[in-house]
Amino acid sequence: MTGADVLAKDMLFATLDPTMRGVVLPSGRKVILSDTVGFISDLPTQLVAAFRATLEEVLEADLILHVRDISHPETAEQAKDVADILTSLGVKADVPMIEVWNKIDLTEGEARAALKTQAGRSETIRAISALNGDGIAGLTDLISEMLEEEKTEREVLIPFAEGRVRAWLFEQGLVISEIETDEGYRVSVRWTARQEKRFREMLHGATPE
Repeated sequence: MTGADVLAKDMLFATLDPTMRGVVLPSGRKVILSDTVGFISDLPTQLVAAFRATLEEVLEADLILHVRDISHPETAEQAKDVADILTSLGVKADVPMIEVWNKIDLTEGEARAALKTQAGRSETIRAISALNGDGIAGLTDLISEMLEEEKTEREVLIPFAEGRVRAWLFEQGLVISEIETDEGYRVSVRWTARQEKRFREMLHGATPE
């Protein structure tokens, strides 16, 4: 989707570090796409713990793309493995997700048509081929739509001791303005309901105005 030349190999742990690339969506919005290490069936608990730092990229995501090899005979089992690992990592149920059915080009005639029809009936599934580009435009359109949630403006008071949370607001591009007061930072933000919820989880003591 980014056009980047990165290693893609059918080999255990061929890539361990998240690959991050910038993408410009059809709306003109610029986003960062982070490709995590691939998930593996029956991954031992010790290995899940060892790779937690790599996999935790997904915890900061505004939108998750669950890329499936839809041509694989065990694609349903693989999808369940991913869901189980996301749950074990603590991914919130309200984080939006798109199922990307990749390798649609490797499926046969009637099966391909049936999969495309099934995906077309869902608001959160897209069938694509990363190899030939089939369906990529529709996927990027859906990403744009799901990221353009309704936003509201609020003002919050952040104590001086909560610099980590203040930094998070800036990293997410949510800050409109900021004034330093005797009590802390009075910050005007523009955010989605989900971002506000995440903020309150990080800072229970923040005072909305």
